[in-house]
Amino acid sequence: NPAMTKAVWMLAVLMAQVALAKDYCVVVSKATEADNNWSKVVSAIQKKHSAEVIRYQKSVEEALPALRASFPKYACFVARPQETSKDFVKVIHRMTRRLDDDPYTDLFWGILTGRNADNALAIAQTSDPLIIRNSLACTEIALDRCERGKWFCELKKGHGVAKEKGKGAHEIKLPQDTTSRFVSELNQGKPDLFVTSGHATEQDLQLGYRYRNGVFRCKNGSLYGADLSGKRYFVKSPNPKVYMPIGNCLMGHLDGPESMAAAFLESAGVHQMMGYVEVTWYGYMGWGCL
Repeated sequence: NPAMTKAVWMLAVLMAQVALAKDYCVVVSKATEADNNWSKVVSAIQKKHSAEVIRYQKSVEEALPALRASFPKYACFVARPQETSKDFVKVIHRMTRRLDDDPYTDLFWGILTGRNADNALAIAQTSDPLIIRNSLACTEIALDRCERGKWFCELKKGHGVAKEKGKGAHEIKLPQDTTSRFVSELNQGKPDLFVTSGHATEQDLQLGYRYRNGVFRCKNGSLYGADLSGKRYFVKSPNPKVYMPIGNCLMGHLDGPESMAAAFLESAGVHQMMGYVEVTWYGYMGWGCL
């Protein structure tokens, strides 16, 4: 039966493709892997996921043929902070939609980086899943969907909402300047999820949007809050957490080791992060990730 023979042949081809496919690929530039400290990051991910390593010389787009051949479920792009430009992110977005002919993204992908190799290695070596139990935000979030958490309003000064485990959400009164309180919640409250919005650049984050409040900045990899009087409160929050700057311009642009994104990874314990590399207003790509 020719039709049956063709069907069996097609099934055999499909099974061969599945057998050849890798669940996980690590994509890295040859220059990054040649750095002894960063090669440890690559090795840690490769060992953890039994991953195939795909190397490129100049552009990350050179990895496309090897990704097409492997067609993995996951791809981790290991990059030094000097490599994580806007163009780097854009090329990965587009390239990961080109493993086949349809217009949709063909795998789950992320960029593994850090302020330095030690920072990236600490993230790579984290094995426990990040489970969201405690949430903190400087913008309104749906606390009814959270086990517990707090959010401080960026629109109305002095307003916030809190929720304890097993209880309903309730309003809390806050000072106009919430800088020290917010840093304290990060350091002592140990949130699993941290959500921000408002005006931001690669070098700062404003806690207020419609009223004057403090600002987050960074210096030498250390994240700190500066209140309206200029007093600094340093962030030391090592517990692994997810950071979602859902309404912030440019916070996802890790513009070298002295950027806000790099400081969040190093001094705020951020192990998973998403964010815009461009200016945004009410982009659903950010808010929709909630």
